[in-house]
Amino acid sequence: TGKPDQKDLSENLAATQGLAHMIMECNKLFEVPHEMITQSRNSYVDAEVHSPTLDELGKQVDEEGGNYQMYLETLMQNLQKEAKEKFKGWVTCSSVENTELAYKKVGDGNPLRLWKASVEVEAPPSVVLNRVLRERHLWDEDFLQWKVVESLDKQTEVYQYVLNTMAPHPVRDFVVLRTWRTDLPKGMCMLVAISVEHEEAPLMGAVRAIVMDSQYLIEPCGSGKARLTHICRIDLKGHSPEWYNKGFGHLCAAEVARIRNSFQPLIAEGPETKI
Repeated sequence: TGKPDQKDLSENLAATQGLAHMIMECNKLFEVPHEMITQSRNSYVDAEVHSPTLDELGKQVDEEGGNYQMYLETLMQNLQKEAKEKFKGWVTCSSVENTELAYKKVGDGNPLRLWKASVEVEAPPSVVLNRVLRERHLWDEDFLQWKVVESLDKQTEVYQYVLNTMAPHPVRDFVVLRTWRTDLPKGMCMLVAISVEHEEAPLMGAVRAIVMDSQYLIEPCGSGKARLTHICRIDLKGHSPEWYNKGFGHLCAAEVARIRNSFQPLIAEGPETKI
């Protein structure tokens, strides 16, 4: 007759009910028991990093009497040097949405790679910097809340923000020391950030992620355009090193693409009409 028999109908119903149950219980579906996590030890856990305080950051500077300002200045000088040398030693990866993606291994005992994503933006460097610095809500739909914990000077602050993630992953909280410059040679702008501990920044999300390195270099490249390069190394807490190697770089590329797309005008759909 061409009609399904009772066995087929029963199996179809069972599969549909099973899928419906998985959808209803999606928040619990991929959870790992806490006991299993506590028993798990691997190189990733052993290499876990913790955020320094501002004072501890200053002590990482080789010079006597080092402070966090000197540490940030060293980061910016190194970034300018890399840009001048055209970012030698990076391994190029395939990418999408007209972005460029590359990585390099750091060799400091932590298995996470350093990623670099670049894109051209239809806006001048200072405007792009402000979009990254103060207008994240325009290009990141996961951006939930933020606050300036402490303003250290006109271009340096301790900044806290919270990013949403797809269930069952937890909402992630970040506390970073960041500084920016708009007066660099050749019209360049720069923003560097690194995670720190701060007594006035209690946890706002479910998990505190660690920004091991985040650097934005924004260079002019033609009339009213800029080239945005984001160098990034973040421990999101809860992924394997293999996931970082295969997936995290593409998230970085997607991020710079969203920043670029936030400047593109909306195109009205529909046929043209003559008035």
